[in-house]
Amino acid sequence: MTTIRSTFAPHPPDARRTACGVALAACALSLLAPSPAHAIRIATWNVLQYPQASPALRQPYFRTVMAAMNPDVIVCQEMDDTGFPNAARDSFLLNVLNVIQPGEWAANWIAVGSGEGMGVFWKTAKVSAFNVGAVGSVGVGPRLKMLFGLRVAGYPNSLFLRVYSMHLKAGDLSTTADSTTRRLECADLRTLFNALPTGTNFLLLGDSNFYTALEGGYLRLTESQADNDGRLVDPLPMPGNWHVNSLYKNYDTQCPCAGSCIDPVAFSGGGMDDRFDLVLPSVAMTDGAGFDMVPGSTVAFGNDGSHFDTDINGDGFNNAVGFTVATALRNSSDHIPVYVDVQVPAKVSANSSVDFGRLITGGVAGANLTVADAAPVPGDELNYSLAAPAGFTAPAGGFTANAGAAGNVHALGIDASSPGLKAGTLTVASNAADTASKAVLLSGAVLRHAQPSLDSLSIVTVGAVDFGSNAILHFDDMPVRVHDQGYDALQAQLALTNAVITGGNGRFSIVGGFSPSQVGGTAVTVSLRFDSYGATLDSTYDALLTISSADEPLSGAAAQASVTVNLSATPSSGVLGVGDAPGFALRFEPARPNPLTHGTTFAFELPRAQRASLEIYDLGGRRVASLAAGELGAGRHQVAWNALDLTGTRVAGGLYFARFTTPGLRRVERVIVLP
Repeated sequence: MTTIRSTFAPHPPDARRTACGVALAACALSLLAPSPAHAIRIATWNVLQYPQASPALRQPYFRTVMAAMNPDVIVCQEMDDTGFPNAARDSFLLNVLNVIQPGEWAANWIAVGSGEGMGVFWKTAKVSAFNVGAVGSVGVGPRLKMLFGLRVAGYPNSLFLRVYSMHLKAGDLSTTADSTTRRLECADLRTLFNALPTGTNFLLLGDSNFYTALEGGYLRLTESQADNDGRLVDPLPMPGNWHVNSLYKNYDTQCPCAGSCIDPVAFSGGGMDDRFDLVLPSVAMTDGAGFDMVPGSTVAFGNDGSHFDTDINGDGFNNAVGFTVATALRNSSDHIPVYVDVQVPAKVSANSSVDFGRLITGGVAGANLTVADAAPVPGDELNYSLAAPAGFTAPAGGFTANAGAAGNVHALGIDASSPGLKAGTLTVASNAADTASKAVLLSGAVLRHAQPSLDSLSIVTVGAVDFGSNAILHFDDMPVRVHDQGYDALQAQLALTNAVITGGNGRFSIVGGFSPSQVGGTAVTVSLRFDSYGATLDSTYDALLTISSADEPLSGAAAQASVTVNLSATPSSGVLGVGDAPGFALRFEPARPNPLTHGTTFAFELPRAQRASLEIYDLGGRRVASLAAGELGAGRHQVAWNALDLTGTRVAGGLYFARFTTPGLRRVERVIVLP
């Protein structure tokens, strides 16, 4: 919790001469010094028969003071009813506040006595006042008291601060009846406060008209009683007599004008010699938690301790606010305002969700959760702990975050011992008044290892490609398709890292060279070429293709099995051998009909007995059907496909590919299946 130094600190005897008589630069710096950061600044000001007493003359000075003090809430006493309800409120709002800060303010006003009212004004971007009304027993004093609730922007409606405004009976101690009336008024207030729930946060502020700490009214408000729920705390306790007492010159609030006041009839005059205006917090507002009065922030605005019993701008200087503002205080009212800074409760800020992303079984993945106190400075410190769900880890222990500071970053973990989608809710348990238990959704995917295969339906890591027996320069390129067998959302993609061909006298190669790639739901095709130019006729060339693989580069990735393919090719002199079938060429005919509804027929010719295969694949490269495979005789062959997959289930409508492969010939044809 931030502590703000009070401006009540006494000045050395020669402060005024040093500040403005000797070192003008130092005085200028004092005027330019920024006000301390605050959460909610609440001010009280007796504005002296406003707007009856010389309003046109005083309004410019009110504007100067309000701009310099810059409160978020100001409660005003002596906002008199001129016969038109809310006239004082509207005049102060329109002619003072909306001139210096247009559109920022809202206001309310109530009548509290004969011809007198109280007003409350607040900045709508920061706070809102509600349930503004009068409290107190009729007949106890000359005026009722004002009560309103104060909500802070960004907090739930159930969280608010009670504020009471008073203007007790005036009259000095020589008039015993007036002091007795103040005591009865305060006893009435204390009874009202004691009825509040234990721990209620509230403030009493306003014009007390107290002359001494021994007054019965002051004692009723601050003394220990059997029921102390309503006990108030004076943040500036001063024993004994306050009236015309130089020991307490730093705390006087009345009167900033000693003589020749702007309105000699309304202004009391006499100089700074009374501490009438007070801000008294409840005990709950001094416990350091939630709504709390910032220690040292109670300020009698403009009192520099150097103008006791004289004008607040006397001798042409003021060390607290500067001469211009001091002059405005002298001419605004016969009271100066008092304000206090109030810290607001802690406010937890944390990610609503944390995604660990994807990792592979056995890997280690971390994610960060940032927790901060989002309360305005100086907000209450946030105290919290983390509770992780099953399958996740979070740091143990208690943590603290301060308002206005960077959030704490916590490393979270996920259990990657088994594959699956992981999800759970982490709980941030804290003292935040708006969200005592904040839920953070955790998620992540732990994947199985990739599985290399030359087949889409089963694990095949060893295969063969026969380019066949063909005349020189009549060899077609042949494909090798590599799958991540069984791939789905919970399996890592397969990374093809390298491909090497050994043997074959250097005549086998990968078309375009090899480029590392990743295999997911669609197979990767490696095109192979046999260079027959200058090859020895009727000699068979053999080679071995080795494709290295691994998991995609995620935490937990590991090397996977290599796939190997035996390659062979035979450059032929072109003479038919035994078993050849004269009159038949090596060819493949497209399917008829195509598109198809119920079925279609493929035809192909083989000039000699040889291996051949005819398979159907979907758009993702998965094998759907196998129509022919193995050693087939020479001659013409016809194969039918009735649009069924390997399980006997009709395939969905769409585009498919028929792939015919035999030594010396490879064809891929599109086949459209109608729904």
